[in-house]
Amino acid sequence: MAMIKCPECNADISDKAEACPKCGYELKKAENKETTGTDTEKKEKKFKGKIDYKYIIIGLLVIVVGFYMLNQQNIFKSGKTGNASTVSGQTNSTQGTTQPGTASGTAGTGTTTPGTNAGFVVFNDPNIGMSYEIPSSYKTFIESKTKLSYVGQNIDDNGALIPYILLGWSNYSEPVQFLNAFTEELKKQYNDVEIVINLVSNQIGNYYVYGIQYQYTSSGHIVIDNRYATVINGKVLMVGTREENVNTQTINDVTRVIFNTLKGGN
Repeated sequence: MAMIKCPECNADISDKAEACPKCGYELKKAENKETTGTDTEKKEKKFKGKIDYKYIIIGLLVIVVGFYMLNQQNIFKSGKTGNASTVSGQTNSTQGTTQPGTASGTAGTGTTTPGTNAGFVVFNDPNIGMSYEIPSSYKTFIESKTKLSYVGQNIDDNGALIPYILLGWSNYSEPVQFLNAFTEELKKQYNDVEIVINLVSNQIGNYYVYGIQYQYTSSGHIVIDNRYATVINGKVLMVGTREENVNTQTINDVTRVIFNTLKGGN
């Protein structure tokens, strides 16, 4: 047995005593309280030092998805989504699948006048019989085989190199039918076609436009292909964009200007 000091009155008492005989201070209760406090502090320190990896993983996933969504852009700022209905028994040609370069055509055909947008000119497209604004630095190429008009920066007498915008009339009267048929033709030409953005639609300028975004590999390069369709005088006009790896805001903006300034029609 050893003598200790009472924490309350400082009297000498036995370390075996449950309470101070002088002041009545309960030694066991104080000891339990002190022990409990120590355990709590240890638990708090342990908790504070523990890393919850679940929230880190969730945060990283949010960042990755955010970057992915930023890269998946098209000319629609907003629009309705839906599933294109399957078209059966269609034999009409879906213009727009043949790429320029080997086919004959004419570069620079058509006239231009000053545009309403800064840095743009009005291109009078003799192929589709309509006019629309394009950047003054862009060139044009009309392919005689597919009767498609190409607009872009890298265009010469041999054709167009992506990125570019292309326009042409189809033999369809319904945009959804055209896009369904075009999807089937694209799958025949490229074995890894993926629909990145399914059928969307919205009003752009004077036209109600439908569109689908595709991704596939062509000559070892990943191509992002947007195809848009609208009805003008009972016929479907196709406007498309082709880029490598990513759909850029630059080509989306130019495409939007084309729709906003599109005039005329066959």
